[in-house]
Amino acid sequence: MIAGLAVVASLSFGEPARAQSKRYPPAPVDKDAEKAAQSELWDAAVSPERQPYQNLVHAAAEVLLGQRTPEQTADAIKKLDAAIQLLPHEPEAYRLRGDAMLERRDWARCAADFAAADSYTQRDNVPAKAMAELHRKLGVCQARAGRLGDAEKTLAETVASGNGSGEAWTRLGEVRIAMGKLDEAIAALRSALDAADPAVQTIVHFMLAAAYDRARRPAEALIEAAAGARTDRQLPAMYSWPIPPIGPGETDYMLALAYTADLQKPTDPPKPEYALAYFRRFIAAAPDSPWRKRAEEHVRELRDSELPDTVTRTGTAPLDPDVARAAVRRVMPQMRGCLAKLPTAVVEVEISRAGPRTSSTDRMRPRFFTPPDGVTVRRAIGEVTEQALDAVDRCLQPLAARIVLPAIKERDTYYKAAFYVVGS
Repeated sequence: MIAGLAVVASLSFGEPARAQSKRYPPAPVDKDAEKAAQSELWDAAVSPERQPYQNLVHAAAEVLLGQRTPEQTADAIKKLDAAIQLLPHEPEAYRLRGDAMLERRDWARCAADFAAADSYTQRDNVPAKAMAELHRKLGVCQARAGRLGDAEKTLAETVASGNGSGEAWTRLGEVRIAMGKLDEAIAALRSALDAADPAVQTIVHFMLAAAYDRARRPAEALIEAAAGARTDRQLPAMYSWPIPPIGPGETDYMLALAYTADLQKPTDPPKPEYALAYFRRFIAAAPDSPWRKRAEEHVRELRDSELPDTVTRTGTAPLDPDVARAAVRRVMPQMRGCLAKLPTAVVEVEISRAGPRTSSTDRMRPRFFTPPDGVTVRRAIGEVTEQALDAVDRCLQPLAARIVLPAIKERDTYYKAAFYVVGS
Protein backbone atom coordinates (compact mmCIF):
# COMPACT_ATOMS: atom_id res chain seq x y z
CA MET A 1 0.00 0.00 0.00
CA ILE A 2 2.77 2.37 0.95
CA ALA A 3 4.67 1.50 -2.23
CA GLY A 4 1.57 2.25 -4.28
CA LEU A 5 1.18 5.68 -2.70
CA ALA A 6 4.81 6.46 -3.46
CA VAL A 7 4.31 5.65 -7.13
CA VAL A 8 1.19 7.79 -7.30
CA ALA A 9 2.95 10.64 -5.56
CA SER A 10 5.86 10.44 -7.93
CA LEU A 11 3.53 10.52 -10.94
CA SER A 12 1.50 13.42 -9.62
CA PHE A 13 4.56 15.56 -8.80
CA GLY A 14 6.38 14.67 -12.00
CA GLU A 15 3.63 15.79 -14.35
CA PRO A 16 3.88 19.53 -13.70
CA ALA A 17 7.65 19.33 -14.12
CA ARG A 18 7.29 17.82 -17.59
CA ALA A 19 4.72 20.44 -18.50
CA GLN A 20 7.03 23.22 -17.25
CA SER A 21 10.05 21.91 -19.22
CA LYS A 22 8.01 21.93 -22.44
CA ARG A 23 6.84 25.46 -21.79
CA TYR A 24 10.33 26.75 -20.81
CA PRO A 25 12.97 24.84 -22.81
CA PRO A 26 16.45 24.68 -21.22
CA ALA A 27 19.09 27.24 -22.29
CA PRO A 28 21.35 26.01 -25.12
CA VAL A 29 24.73 24.68 -24.10
CA ASP A 30 27.77 26.83 -25.07
CA LYS A 31 30.02 24.18 -26.55
CA ASP A 32 33.11 26.43 -26.62
CA ALA A 33 32.70 27.44 -22.98
CA GLU A 34 32.12 23.83 -22.06
CA LYS A 35 35.29 22.78 -23.87
CA ALA A 36 37.26 25.63 -22.24
CA ALA A 37 36.02 24.62 -18.81
CA GLN A 38 36.90 21.01 -19.50
CA SER A 39 40.33 22.11 -20.76
CA GLU A 40 40.93 24.19 -17.64
CA LEU A 41 39.91 21.30 -15.45
CA TRP A 42 42.19 19.01 -17.41
CA ASP A 43 45.12 21.46 -17.22
CA ALA A 44 44.55 21.92 -13.51
CA ALA A 45 44.58 18.18 -13.04
CA VAL A 46 47.60 17.52 -15.27
CA SER A 47 49.55 20.75 -14.46
CA PRO A 48 48.52 22.23 -11.13
CA GLU A 49 51.32 24.83 -11.51
CA ARG A 50 49.57 26.47 -14.48
CA GLN A 51 47.25 28.78 -12.56
CA PRO A 52 49.81 30.08 -10.05
CA TYR A 53 52.23 30.56 -13.00
CA GLN A 54 49.71 32.68 -14.86
CA ASN A 55 48.90 34.67 -11.73
CA LEU A 56 52.58 35.50 -11.19
CA VAL A 57 53.15 36.42 -14.85
CA HIS A 58 50.03 38.61 -14.91
CA ALA A 59 51.02 40.41 -11.72
CA ALA A 60 54.57 41.02 -13.01
CA ALA A 61 53.29 42.24 -16.40
CA GLU A 62 51.01 44.80 -14.75
CA VAL A 63 54.01 46.26 -12.94
CA LEU A 64 56.44 46.18 -15.88
CA LEU A 65 54.00 47.72 -18.35
CA GLY A 66 53.37 50.76 -16.15
CA GLN A 67 55.48 53.41 -14.48
CA ARG A 68 57.22 51.94 -11.49
CA THR A 69 60.06 52.36 -9.07
CA PRO A 70 63.25 50.27 -9.13
CA GLU A 71 61.92 48.44 -6.06
CA GLN A 72 58.71 47.52 -7.90
CA THR A 73 60.73 46.30 -10.88
CA ALA A 74 62.83 44.13 -8.59
CA ASP A 75 59.64 42.70 -7.06
CA ALA A 76 58.26 41.93 -10.53
CA ILE A 77 61.48 40.12 -11.42
CA LYS A 78 61.14 38.00 -8.26
CA LYS A 79 57.63 37.04 -9.35
CA LEU A 80 58.95 36.01 -12.76
CA ASP A 81 61.74 34.02 -11.12
CA ALA A 82 59.09 32.14 -9.15
CA ALA A 83 56.97 31.61 -12.27
CA ILE A 84 59.92 30.12 -14.15
CA GLN A 85 60.55 27.78 -11.23
CA LEU A 86 56.97 26.53 -11.59
CA LEU A 87 56.99 26.06 -15.39
CA PRO A 88 60.54 26.30 -16.74
CA HIS A 89 59.50 25.47 -20.32
CA GLU A 90 56.94 28.25 -20.78
CA PRO A 91 58.17 31.30 -22.76
CA GLU A 92 56.15 34.23 -21.39
CA ALA A 93 57.96 34.69 -18.07
CA TYR A 94 61.33 34.56 -19.83
CA ARG A 95 60.23 37.20 -22.33
CA LEU A 96 59.00 39.56 -19.62
CA ARG A 97 62.11 39.07 -17.52
CA GLY A 98 64.21 39.68 -20.63
CA ASP A 99 62.45 43.04 -21.10
CA ALA A 100 63.26 43.95 -17.51
CA MET A 101 66.91 42.96 -17.91
CA LEU A 102 67.12 44.90 -21.19
CA GLU A 103 65.88 47.98 -19.39
CA ARG A 104 68.44 47.40 -16.66
CA ARG A 105 71.12 46.92 -19.34
CA ASP A 106 72.05 43.55 -17.92
CA TRP A 107 73.05 42.30 -21.34
CA ALA A 108 74.09 38.74 -20.52
CA ARG A 109 70.89 38.00 -18.60
CA CYS A 110 68.56 39.58 -21.15
CA ALA A 111 70.29 37.58 -23.92
CA ALA A 112 69.78 34.37 -21.94
CA ASP A 113 66.12 35.14 -21.21
CA PHE A 114 65.21 36.09 -24.79
CA ALA A 115 67.01 32.97 -26.06
CA ALA A 116 64.97 30.84 -23.65
CA ALA A 117 61.73 32.54 -24.69
CA ASP A 118 62.64 31.90 -28.32
CA SER A 119 63.40 28.21 -27.79
CA TYR A 120 60.19 27.51 -25.83
CA THR A 121 57.82 29.44 -28.11
CA GLN A 122 55.47 27.47 -30.33
CA ARG A 123 55.87 29.30 -33.66
CA ASP A 124 52.40 28.37 -34.94
CA ASN A 125 50.78 30.31 -32.09
CA VAL A 126 52.74 33.58 -32.44
CA PRO A 127 52.56 36.21 -35.25
CA ALA A 128 55.69 36.46 -37.37
CA LYS A 129 56.20 40.14 -36.48
CA ALA A 130 56.10 39.35 -32.78
CA MET A 131 58.81 36.74 -33.28
CA ALA A 132 60.87 39.23 -35.31
CA GLU A 133 60.65 41.73 -32.45
CA LEU A 134 61.77 39.07 -29.97
CA HIS A 135 64.74 38.27 -32.19
CA ARG A 136 65.64 41.95 -32.54
CA LYS A 137 65.83 42.28 -28.76
CA LEU A 138 67.81 39.06 -28.56
CA GLY A 139 70.32 40.39 -31.11
CA VAL A 140 70.66 43.70 -29.23
CA CYS A 141 71.46 41.89 -25.97
CA GLN A 142 73.81 39.37 -27.58
CA ALA A 143 75.83 42.15 -29.23
CA ARG A 144 76.24 44.14 -26.04
CA ALA A 145 77.12 41.00 -24.12
CA GLY A 146 80.09 40.60 -26.48
CA ARG A 147 78.58 37.82 -28.59
CA LEU A 148 78.87 39.58 -31.93
CA GLY A 149 78.75 36.42 -34.07
CA ASP A 150 75.55 35.23 -32.42
CA ALA A 151 74.04 38.71 -32.73
CA GLU A 152 74.84 38.92 -36.44
CA LYS A 153 73.25 35.49 -37.05
CA THR A 154 70.12 36.39 -35.06
CA LEU A 155 69.61 39.76 -36.76
CA ALA A 156 70.49 38.52 -40.26
CA GLU A 157 67.87 35.78 -39.97
CA THR A 158 65.36 38.33 -38.69
CA VAL A 159 65.69 40.69 -41.65
CA ALA A 160 65.89 37.76 -44.09
CA SER A 161 62.45 36.60 -42.88
CA GLY A 162 60.92 39.73 -44.39
CA ASN A 163 59.49 40.82 -41.03
CA GLY A 164 62.52 42.76 -39.78
CA SER A 165 61.93 46.43 -38.94
CA GLY A 166 64.16 49.35 -39.86
CA GLU A 167 65.64 49.13 -36.39
CA ALA A 168 66.53 45.47 -36.95
CA TRP A 169 68.48 46.50 -40.07
CA THR A 170 70.12 49.29 -38.04
CA ARG A 171 71.20 46.88 -35.31
CA LEU A 172 72.58 44.48 -37.89
CA GLY A 173 74.58 47.34 -39.41
CA GLU A 174 76.12 48.40 -36.12
CA VAL A 175 77.01 44.79 -35.25
CA ARG A 176 78.84 44.48 -38.56
CA ILE A 177 80.70 47.75 -37.93
CA ALA A 178 81.85 46.33 -34.60
CA MET A 179 82.97 43.15 -36.40
CA GLY A 180 84.91 45.14 -39.00
CA LYS A 181 82.62 44.04 -41.85
CA LEU A 182 82.32 47.56 -43.18
CA ASP A 183 80.97 46.89 -46.69
CA GLU A 184 78.29 44.57 -45.29
CA ALA A 185 77.53 47.11 -42.56
CA ILE A 186 77.02 49.86 -45.13
CA ALA A 187 74.65 47.63 -47.13
CA ALA A 188 72.58 46.87 -44.00
CA LEU A 189 72.45 50.52 -42.98
CA ARG A 190 71.37 51.61 -46.46
CA SER A 191 68.51 49.10 -46.17
CA ALA A 192 67.73 50.59 -42.76
CA LEU A 193 67.34 54.05 -44.33
CA ASP A 194 64.66 52.67 -46.64
CA ALA A 195 62.75 50.96 -43.82
CA ALA A 196 63.28 53.16 -40.76
CA ASP A 197 61.09 55.98 -39.53
CA PRO A 198 62.58 59.53 -39.56
CA ALA A 199 63.60 59.41 -35.89
CA VAL A 200 65.77 56.34 -36.52
CA GLN A 201 67.12 57.64 -39.84
CA THR A 202 69.12 60.35 -38.07
CA ILE A 203 71.09 57.75 -36.13
CA VAL A 204 71.49 55.64 -39.28
CA HIS A 205 73.12 58.57 -41.10
CA PHE A 206 75.68 58.97 -38.32
CA MET A 207 76.38 55.22 -38.26
CA LEU A 208 76.89 55.31 -42.02
CA ALA A 209 79.29 58.24 -41.58
CA ALA A 210 81.34 56.15 -39.15
CA ALA A 211 81.30 53.12 -41.47
CA TYR A 212 82.36 55.14 -44.53
CA ASP A 213 85.06 56.98 -42.57
CA ARG A 214 86.55 53.73 -41.26
CA ALA A 215 86.37 52.25 -44.76
CA ARG A 216 88.45 55.29 -45.84
CA ARG A 217 85.73 56.79 -47.95
CA PRO A 218 85.84 60.29 -46.40
CA ALA A 219 83.75 62.09 -49.01
CA GLU A 220 80.80 59.76 -48.42
CA ALA A 221 81.35 60.00 -44.66
CA LEU A 222 80.99 63.78 -44.82
CA ILE A 223 77.81 63.48 -46.90
CA GLU A 224 76.21 61.17 -44.32
CA ALA A 225 77.40 63.30 -41.38
CA ALA A 226 75.83 66.35 -43.00
CA ALA A 227 72.58 64.45 -43.64
CA GLY A 228 72.41 63.48 -39.98
CA ALA A 229 73.27 66.97 -38.77
CA ARG A 230 70.59 68.57 -40.93
CA THR A 231 67.89 66.59 -39.12
CA ASP A 232 69.56 66.79 -35.69
CA ARG A 233 71.25 70.19 -35.65
CA GLN A 234 71.75 70.37 -31.89
CA LEU A 235 72.47 66.62 -31.89
CA PRO A 236 69.94 65.60 -29.21
CA ALA A 237 69.63 62.14 -30.77
CA MET A 238 73.35 61.60 -30.34
CA TYR A 239 73.22 62.48 -26.66
CA SER A 240 70.12 60.41 -25.82
CA TRP A 241 70.55 56.91 -27.23
CA PRO A 242 67.74 54.66 -25.93
CA ILE A 243 70.21 51.76 -26.13
CA PRO A 244 73.94 52.57 -25.96
CA PRO A 245 76.09 51.89 -29.04
CA ILE A 246 78.27 48.80 -29.19
CA GLY A 247 81.72 49.51 -27.79
CA PRO A 248 83.09 52.38 -25.70
CA GLY A 249 83.49 55.81 -27.25
CA GLU A 250 81.33 55.16 -30.33
CA THR A 251 79.13 58.17 -29.63
CA ASP A 252 82.24 60.36 -29.37
CA TYR A 253 83.48 59.10 -32.74
CA MET A 254 80.18 59.89 -34.43
CA LEU A 255 79.97 63.30 -32.74
CA ALA A 256 83.44 64.11 -34.04
CA LEU A 257 82.28 63.34 -37.58
CA ALA A 258 79.08 65.32 -37.05
CA TYR A 259 81.08 68.45 -36.18
CA THR A 260 83.11 68.17 -39.37
CA ALA A 261 79.92 68.44 -41.42
CA ASP A 262 79.59 71.54 -43.59
CA LEU A 263 75.91 72.41 -43.94
CA GLN A 264 76.72 75.32 -46.28
CA LYS A 265 75.13 77.73 -43.82
CA PRO A 266 76.90 80.71 -42.20
CA THR A 267 75.06 79.93 -38.95
CA ASP A 268 76.15 76.28 -38.95
CA PRO A 269 79.84 76.11 -39.91
CA PRO A 270 81.95 73.05 -39.11
CA LYS A 271 83.54 73.03 -35.66
CA PRO A 272 86.95 71.38 -36.06
CA GLU A 273 87.79 72.22 -32.44
CA TYR A 274 84.87 70.10 -31.28
CA ALA A 275 85.84 67.32 -33.70
CA LEU A 276 89.40 67.27 -32.33
CA ALA A 277 88.18 67.08 -28.73
CA TYR A 278 85.72 64.26 -29.49
CA PHE A 279 88.27 62.18 -31.40
CA ARG A 280 90.57 62.53 -28.39
CA ARG A 281 87.73 61.43 -26.14
CA PHE A 282 87.20 58.35 -28.31
CA ILE A 283 90.88 57.39 -28.06
CA ALA A 284 90.80 57.79 -24.27
CA ALA A 285 87.60 55.74 -23.95
CA ALA A 286 88.58 52.97 -26.40
CA PRO A 287 92.38 52.51 -26.34
CA ASP A 288 92.06 48.94 -27.68
CA SER A 289 89.57 49.74 -30.43
CA PRO A 290 90.46 48.59 -33.97
CA TRP A 291 89.45 52.11 -35.05
CA ARG A 292 91.95 53.87 -32.79
CA LYS A 293 94.48 54.28 -35.61
CA ARG A 294 91.89 55.99 -37.81
CA ALA A 295 90.94 58.35 -34.95
CA GLU A 296 94.61 59.19 -34.36
CA GLU A 297 94.94 60.14 -38.03
CA HIS A 298 92.07 62.58 -37.58
CA VAL A 299 93.67 63.99 -34.43
CA ARG A 300 96.96 64.67 -36.20
CA GLU A 301 95.23 66.34 -39.12
CA LEU A 302 93.04 68.54 -36.93
CA ARG A 303 95.75 69.32 -34.39
CA ASP A 304 98.07 70.58 -37.10
CA SER A 305 95.43 72.58 -38.96
CA GLU A 306 95.33 76.36 -38.78
CA LEU A 307 92.58 77.35 -36.36
CA PRO A 308 90.11 78.88 -36.01
CA ASP A 309 88.25 78.12 -39.20
CA THR A 310 85.55 80.63 -38.33
CA VAL A 311 85.11 83.79 -36.28
CA THR A 312 81.42 84.55 -35.83
CA ARG A 313 80.05 88.06 -35.39
CA THR A 314 77.03 89.43 -33.59
CA GLY A 315 76.12 93.06 -32.99
CA THR A 316 75.41 96.19 -34.98
CA ALA A 317 78.85 96.96 -36.44
CA PRO A 318 80.34 95.16 -39.44
CA LEU A 319 83.39 92.91 -39.10
CA ASP A 320 85.37 91.46 -41.99
CA PRO A 321 85.56 87.70 -41.19
CA ASP A 322 88.82 87.18 -43.07
CA VAL A 323 90.56 90.04 -41.26
CA ALA A 324 89.22 88.85 -37.89
CA ARG A 325 90.30 85.25 -38.52
CA ALA A 326 93.81 86.33 -39.49
CA ALA A 327 94.11 88.45 -36.35
CA VAL A 328 93.00 85.60 -34.09
CA ARG A 329 95.25 83.07 -35.78
CA ARG A 330 98.34 85.13 -34.95
CA VAL A 331 97.73 84.56 -31.23
CA MET A 332 96.10 81.13 -31.42
CA PRO A 333 99.23 78.99 -30.76
CA GLN A 334 99.71 80.63 -27.37
CA MET A 335 95.98 80.43 -26.62
CA ARG A 336 95.91 76.71 -27.38
CA GLY A 337 98.73 76.28 -24.92
CA CYS A 338 96.37 77.49 -22.18
CA LEU A 339 94.35 74.27 -22.64
CA ALA A 340 97.29 71.89 -23.00
CA LYS A 341 96.29 70.06 -19.81
CA LEU A 342 92.64 69.79 -20.94
CA PRO A 343 92.89 68.01 -24.33
CA THR A 344 89.20 67.00 -24.49
CA ALA A 345 87.80 70.41 -23.57
CA VAL A 346 86.84 73.36 -25.78
CA VAL A 347 86.20 76.92 -24.64
CA GLU A 348 84.59 79.82 -26.43
CA VAL A 349 86.28 83.20 -26.36
CA GLU A 350 84.15 86.26 -27.07
CA ILE A 351 85.73 89.68 -27.64
CA SER A 352 83.51 92.76 -27.41
CA ARG A 353 84.44 95.95 -29.22
CA ALA A 354 82.43 99.17 -29.31
CA GLY A 355 82.61 102.28 -31.45
CA PRO A 356 82.68 105.86 -30.21
CA ARG A 357 79.80 106.68 -27.92
CA THR A 358 77.49 109.64 -28.27
CA SER A 359 78.05 112.28 -25.63
CA SER A 360 75.27 112.49 -23.08
CA THR A 361 75.01 116.24 -23.87
CA ASP A 362 74.41 115.68 -27.59
CA ARG A 363 70.64 115.94 -27.75
CA MET A 364 70.54 115.88 -31.53
CA ARG A 365 71.66 112.24 -31.57
CA PRO A 366 70.12 109.64 -29.21
CA ARG A 367 72.53 107.48 -27.27
CA PHE A 368 72.21 103.72 -27.67
CA PHE A 369 73.49 101.11 -25.28
CA THR A 370 76.64 99.31 -26.37
CA PRO A 371 78.42 96.70 -24.27
CA PRO A 372 81.82 97.63 -22.89
CA ASP A 373 85.00 96.33 -24.45
CA GLY A 374 86.16 93.12 -22.87
CA VAL A 375 86.81 89.39 -23.12
CA THR A 376 84.54 86.57 -21.94
CA VAL A 377 85.63 82.93 -21.68
CA ARG A 378 83.00 80.18 -21.52
CA ARG A 379 83.22 76.41 -21.36
CA ALA A 380 81.87 74.92 -24.60
CA ILE A 381 82.33 71.16 -24.14
CA GLY A 382 84.27 68.89 -21.84
CA GLU A 383 84.30 68.17 -18.15
CA VAL A 384 86.15 71.12 -16.66
CA THR A 385 86.21 72.01 -12.99
CA GLU A 386 85.63 75.59 -11.92
CA GLN A 387 89.21 75.76 -10.71
CA ALA A 388 90.57 74.57 -14.06
CA LEU A 389 88.30 76.96 -15.95
CA ASP A 390 89.50 79.86 -13.81
CA ALA A 391 93.10 78.99 -14.65
CA VAL A 392 92.24 78.85 -18.38
CA ASP A 393 90.43 82.19 -18.09
CA ARG A 394 93.44 83.84 -16.45
CA CYS A 395 95.69 82.50 -19.20
CA LEU A 396 93.42 83.49 -22.10
CA GLN A 397 92.34 86.96 -20.98
CA PRO A 398 95.64 88.81 -21.64
CA LEU A 399 96.21 86.92 -24.88
CA ALA A 400 92.75 87.74 -26.22
CA ALA A 401 93.18 91.36 -25.22
CA ARG A 402 96.23 91.52 -27.51
CA ILE A 403 94.22 90.55 -30.59
CA VAL A 404 94.01 93.56 -32.89
CA LEU A 405 90.55 93.64 -34.44
CA PRO A 406 89.34 96.33 -36.86
CA ALA A 407 88.29 99.57 -35.19
CA ILE A 408 84.63 100.63 -35.30
CA LYS A 409 84.00 104.08 -36.75
CA GLU A 410 80.24 104.36 -36.47
CA ARG A 411 79.09 105.80 -33.15
CA ASP A 412 76.99 103.70 -30.75
CA THR A 413 77.61 100.42 -32.56
CA TYR A 414 79.46 97.31 -31.49
CA TYR A 415 80.33 93.79 -32.44
CA LYS A 416 81.17 90.60 -30.55
CA ALA A 417 83.69 88.33 -32.22
CA ALA A 418 83.56 84.74 -31.00
CA PHE A 419 85.75 81.72 -31.70
CA TYR A 420 86.69 78.39 -30.13
CA VAL A 421 89.96 77.30 -28.55
CA VAL A 422 91.06 73.67 -28.11
CA GLY A 423 94.26 72.40 -26.58
CA SER A 424 97.30 71.91 -28.79
